[in-house]
Amino acid sequence: MFDSKYSITIVSQMARHIWIVLFAAILAQACALECYDCRNVTDTNTCNRTSTCSANQSCFMHAATLVSSERTYTLNCKDNNQCHPNSSSSPLIGRSGESQESSSTKRDAPPCHECCSTPLCNKALCNHPRPTNCVDDPSVDCAKLDSIFNVCADIHKAKLVCPRFCNLCNVVDGNWNWWSSWSGCDVTCANGIQTRHRSCTDPAPKNGGLDCLGTGTESQSCIMEACPVHGGWSQWSPWGSCSVTCDIGMQRRDRSCDNPYPTKSGDHCFGDSRDDRICLTTGCTNGHWSAWEN
Repeated sequence: MFDSKYSITIVSQMARHIWIVLFAAILAQACALECYDCRNVTDTNTCNRTSTCSANQSCFMHAATLVSSERTYTLNCKDNNQCHPNSSSSPLIGRSGESQESSSTKRDAPPCHECCSTPLCNKALCNHPRPTNCVDDPSVDCAKLDSIFNVCADIHKAKLVCPRFCNLCNVVDGNWNWWSSWSGCDVTCANGIQTRHRSCTDPAPKNGGLDCLGTGTESQSCIMEACPVHGGWSQWSPWGSCSVTCDIGMQRRDRSCDNPYPTKSGDHCFGDSRDDRICLTTGCTNGHWSAWEN
């Protein structure tokens, strides 16, 4: 009788343990976060593929602007520790500061990295326009965020979610004005450089707002007509032999205008290509004494 009860107790405990494990697995599966999962799409509305994240992961979006000014998006799951603002892989976690009316020739849209932790929430990231009427984000409890995390201490993040609560309605981030026209080429022939400029005045930063991202000056190469090449003299040749074998003669040396050759529009060499000088050799007749006089 004792052995039977003991066996029943062991079986009951094993069944309870199995049930707990199964329940935990079902609960874990039920709580797993489902996120959109697409790579380098230009329209998030076209992303319909989803995936189930692993434990300790959140939904994620990365947005970047290509050289062609086209915005591309990558949506997937991301480890929670990579969603932190200080993560080396996501140094710009937070709402994107890009305006919906931005122009690629006027503004440089920064890359965006954002996370969220509700099912299929990552389509709504990285596309938040700046509030035009200084309205707090209705999905955020600004008072609670500030009391727990002191969110108002970081004005550049708080102004995007809680500008009214944090009294940041007068903060103005700088924005680039239009590019100027390209300057003239800095040379009149061959290859040179031309530049254009823009100023951070549309609007200018005010009341602690951020300065404009990017550079205010751009340069590009400019190609003009080939420069003319002026002729240059070569070295003088050695002196030639004397024109006579005795008495006084002439000898010459030469040089060529080929160092370099002048081009069609270049100047020819100035000066003489030939040089002459007198040469004195042995006399043609040696002196001889006449006969003695008486």
